[in-house]
Amino acid sequence: MTVTIHAERTVTLIRVLKAPRELVWKAWTDIAMLKEWWGPEQFTNPRVEGDVRVGEMHITMHGPKGSPYDMDFPMIKRYREIVPGRKLVFDNEPIGPNGEKLIEGLTTVTFEDHPDGTLLEMTTSAKALMPQAVAMLGGMDLGWSQSLDKLTRLVEK
Repeated sequence: MTVTIHAERTVTLIRVLKAPRELVWKAWTDIAMLKEWWGPEQFTNPRVEGDVRVGEMHITMHGPKGSPYDMDFPMIKRYREIVPGRKLVFDNEPIGPNGEKLIEGLTTVTFEDHPDGTLLEMTTSAKALMPQAVAMLGGMDLGWSQSLDKLTRLVEK
């Protein structure tokens, strides 16, 4: 079977969060905390299931009520590497309405101590496997930036 790649994109974001590395790590690995910040502004996470271990996690984001995004956006995360307190590497695969994989993504997040708290660096690369996923890639930097804004508010409060 031939796979068509409709677009590719890589985004790297670096943040210094005014919170200890252990708390920032927990926000990425504790299901209850992850549910609070994952996804762009005004998106919620009605489903976050699984564990942070080499294996799968299922997340369903839901867009803002009354907006064009007022729907579920399911995805699967498959952890490839976990270095406790230091690094997460995972595949991220948004799933379409008919169960098709929309995007093939790979994300690496590193956590380092910093004089002001935690230095977080995230690099995510994605390939749009369906034409409708091209727009999703176009919004990757904004979506991830908003997610990290929510993470920052959570750990700095």
